[in-house]
Amino acid sequence: MSDRAYHADVNSPASTARIAPRRFEALDSLRGVCAVLVVMFHMPVASHWRDWALVQHGYLFVDYFFVLSGFVIAHAYAERLKTPRDAGRFMARRLGRVWPLHVLMLAAFIGLELCRLWFHIDGATPFVRDRSIEAIFANLLLVQAWHILPSLTWNGPAWTLSAEVACYLIFAGLVLTAPKRFRWIGAILAVVGGIIVLMFAKRWMNTTYDFAVPRAVYGFFLGCLLQGLWMRIPRLKGEAATALEIATVLAISVFIAWAQGPVTVLVTLLFIGVVWVFAGEDGAVSRLLDHPALVTLGRWSFAIYMVHMFVLTVMMIVARKLHWVPRARIDFGSVWINDLFAIGIFGLIVVLAIAAHRWVETPAQRQIDRWTAVKRD
Repeated sequence: MSDRAYHADVNSPASTARIAPRRFEALDSLRGVCAVLVVMFHMPVASHWRDWALVQHGYLFVDYFFVLSGFVIAHAYAERLKTPRDAGRFMARRLGRVWPLHVLMLAAFIGLELCRLWFHIDGATPFVRDRSIEAIFANLLLVQAWHILPSLTWNGPAWTLSAEVACYLIFAGLVLTAPKRFRWIGAILAVVGGIIVLMFAKRWMNTTYDFAVPRAVYGFFLGCLLQGLWMRIPRLKGEAATALEIATVLAISVFIAWAQGPVTVLVTLLFIGVVWVFAGEDGAVSRLLDHPALVTLGRWSFAIYMVHMFVLTVMMIVARKLHWVPRARIDFGSVWINDLFAIGIFGLIVVLAIAAHRWVETPAQRQIDRWTAVKRD
């Protein structure tokens, strides 16, 4: 989830001669849009858009993160992992991009649980079930989605980080042992992952703590394969590229709004098409996505994704205290007031995400990059 859509790590001078340091801005912006849609999917407010099919099936936008991650990781690192030391540096940098903010939000949830214990802020029993003490350690190690726990735990959306860490480990191992064939071996793993989800996941692509790793491997390694092929596939230009981009956006939107059950497994293949189309940035939709506001949204997207569930959890505690939840959702009796409330909550999520991005995510990344920088002779 956390990977920026870039070509090369600017802190690795040895790599810049081989890899152009251009960012895939349109892909980064789309990551921000997908993060917003995931937040809309989770927000329990009876707004106008809450029952839209695109929002109801918004969990499928997570699979864009896996495909994009495989694409940009392969682009940035496929030619750079030559030794176990390189792989260690790679893993340190990957963890440096996700672990600090993950730990911050885990600490926030633990703090909320302590408030339950000390101040009885609601009727929930503290430190049980999905908020158990043993699950804290699984979350700290980022293994909580490796089919070792019976449910999502603590900051639920962090399951994607756990699944991606597994993908990073597999990627590094494949590149070290089979550098010329790792994409095709990864493609085989991707097919196996997709089949496992199709055959064994009870809710197919809405699988998280149990079959999260096969789901992530499916998208991540198809993204790696696409990266090895995309420059060889002719792309449309001008108006034809614009038409293709519009058709791609419509196709993925219609599919997600419609898809249920086993057919949801196909969403990863559609996201492969999305990444291929928008990586080239050849049409008018890409130029729109290159707008600084959307690029900035993409830059904040990881923090938005990591922060939002804590805000929604606190919101529901307060809402129940104030009797704003007549049923399963917050409802003030007017859908327009509900809309304004939802927009306000989203604004709060963005403000907190900006703070987390500026004061935790970015400084931690820079520090890890300094520690792992390749020293020049």
